[in-house]
Amino acid sequence: MISLLTADQKEKYTEFRDFIKTNVEPCASKWDQNQEMPGEFIKLLGNSGYLGGNIPTEFGGKGWDLVTFGLLNEAVGRGISSLTDLFTIQAMVSMTLLKWGTKEQKDKWLPSLAKGDVIGAFALTEPNVGSAIQNLETKFTKQGDKYILSGRKRWISYGEKADLFLIFGKDENKSVAALITKGTPGLEISPLKNMMGFRAAHMAQLTFHDIEIPEINIVGKPGFALSHVAPIGLHYGRISTSCSALGLLRACFEESIVYAASRKIGNKFVGEEGMIRSLIAKMGTDLQAASLLCYTACKAEDEHTPDVYEKVQMAKYFTSKAVVKAASDAVQIRGASGCHESSPVARYYRDSKIMEVIEGTTQIHEKMLGKTFVDRANKLKKEK
Repeated sequence: MISLLTADQKEKYTEFRDFIKTNVEPCASKWDQNQEMPGEFIKLLGNSGYLGGNIPTEFGGKGWDLVTFGLLNEAVGRGISSLTDLFTIQAMVSMTLLKWGTKEQKDKWLPSLAKGDVIGAFALTEPNVGSAIQNLETKFTKQGDKYILSGRKRWISYGEKADLFLIFGKDENKSVAALITKGTPGLEISPLKNMMGFRAAHMAQLTFHDIEIPEINIVGKPGFALSHVAPIGLHYGRISTSCSALGLLRACFEESIVYAASRKIGNKFVGEEGMIRSLIAKMGTDLQAASLLCYTACKAEDEHTPDVYEKVQMAKYFTSKAVVKAASDAVQIRGASGCHESSPVARYYRDSKIMEVIEGTTQIHEKMLGKTFVDRANKLKKEK
């Protein structure tokens, strides 16, 4: 993949990797164990401009192309997945506002999101709904020139830290998206601790106790929140998650080959064993394949190709599956030492499974991609 990058992209990638190696990797295990991403480090990210990398310069962002944004996520994913989740959510909120926000909403929130002065949260998931978002139970009830919001959201990344929440729900049969801020009367935030993975991602449950929302806080038109507004955020979420999973896959591969080349059992290095070489061969091949899929997906978004959604879905599907296998093999290569928190591969193993769940489960992606491929075949058949 490196050979496909422009000189500027290569330079940024080196910058990102150096930043993560210096500022993240030495602290990753501690952050994971403490289940917290320090506020001062989030402030450092804001000052670096990384949290607004894909926001246009006119709103104070860096205006990066999506390949560069993907490279940032890959570099961060090598360090700790919980941190990449912050970039994922920040992009989901900011890019949704960029596409569907009013001028006033963009002018008010995008500069603060770009600087990291405001942390966003994308509140779509609910306790009883999961991936079936058409069945949302959160209610928006129209009363004059305002809405009354009631319901619950769960598994909201950085919900505990967020300042701005993009909430999705329904007004009878019409889907609605709206912005609320931390401290809004009626908003209850309950931290969710002891997650299997992404432990430092500040997961939370949000409960809405009849919150009054003025119409100026509505994002997009009522009735289009699930068909038009949410898909933008999910699209960027899948790009970020794909590249984050790629970084985690690289971490599994790099840790495994270093261990195999340095660990001796008797008179032989672990890497001399055929079984270990087989695991590493598969891991390295998946890493190369995943890197090309992620690059192709980001490039397709930059070029606005008609098949961009398909390419992003394939990248997310393949890479999330590959990293679960790689993390399992990385633990297997280390044996008992890989099962203890002192080994980074134990964290990789826990974090990797989350990749198959967030931004659409593996099964949801199989359903979407399978339909795409079959529909294409049917279309070709009709054209003959």
